[in-house]
Amino acid sequence: MRISIVVFIVAVATWAASASADSLPSSAEQILQRAKQECDSFDKGRFHATEKAVSQYDFTGDGSTEALVDASQFSCSTAATLWGGSGGTFMWIVAPDKTYEFLAHKWKVVDVDGQNVLLLAVHSSQCSDDVGPCFRAFVWQDGFRTTQRGHE
Repeated sequence: MRISIVVFIVAVATWAASASADSLPSSAEQILQRAKQECDSFDKGRFHATEKAVSQYDFTGDGSTEALVDASQFSCSTAATLWGGSGGTFMWIVAPDKTYEFLAHKWKVVDVDGQNVLLLAVHSSQCSDDVGPCFRAFVWQDGFRTTQRGHE
């Protein structure tokens, strides 16, 4: 049991270290392959991704879609929380210039006057020190933008 816990901690640390902004995969397929490798390296786990793991949205407004990869749709037979925890689950958006990584409990894409807005349910610490619901909205303008300041 102790060995499994240590291996799990090392696997998560390796995933986090390998997911720096400069080394994020440049395609949805690469993200799925990395997740499969991480699962396999954790006690030879079997990886599965549901049909909802990858979806397509036009965030940039250029008429082409970007891939949204949702790790909440991943499972590994040997690890319950390989891609998330109390702060949420990893998700990525593969845009033409780079891959963006987010951490969220839930997400939804909302059309606001023809602009796709990514709405994330995030850990309450991103809003304040109080426990309760917290949401962040991201919109595209040469990259994802969001407000950093809370309502006073």
